[in-house]
Amino acid sequence: MAHFQWNDSNAVYLPELDAEHRSLFLIAGELHKALLARTPPERFLAVLRKLLAHTEGHFQHEERLMRAVDYPSYGWHRRQHDTVRKRVKLLAQRAAEGDSEAPMLLLEFLDGWLRDHTAFSDRMMASYLRNRERVRFRTAS
Repeated sequence: MAHFQWNDSNAVYLPELDAEHRSLFLIAGELHKALLARTPPERFLAVLRKLLAHTEGHFQHEERLMRAVDYPSYGWHRRQHDTVRKRVKLLAQRAAEGDSEAPMLLLEFLDGWLRDHTAFSDRMMASYLRNRERVRFRTAS
């Protein structure tokens, strides 16, 4: 199975969010390659920091969009982001401390979560945003 490969099944059909998701998949793929290549821990951790920064920026962007339109499932969606924030922070800390299992656990978690979250939760949110924009456009005409 190919890990962290972007394809149309990951699209949420909002170009800006799709671009951010593609970047997340790409950086996560870099992290996966770094682990498989047994790169030095400092290189793995550098890519991990890059992924964490991009993920946090993306989550903040989505959360701003949801708050701006008073998205009804904001709390539920935000809790999913918070779960990732906590789990990845814990595993990243374990990896930085030399836990040899932590990097693979982190990648396995991210692989499943990223695919599932974009395919379900993010698509729901994007659909709401697109429909809200359509209604706004119609009422403005």
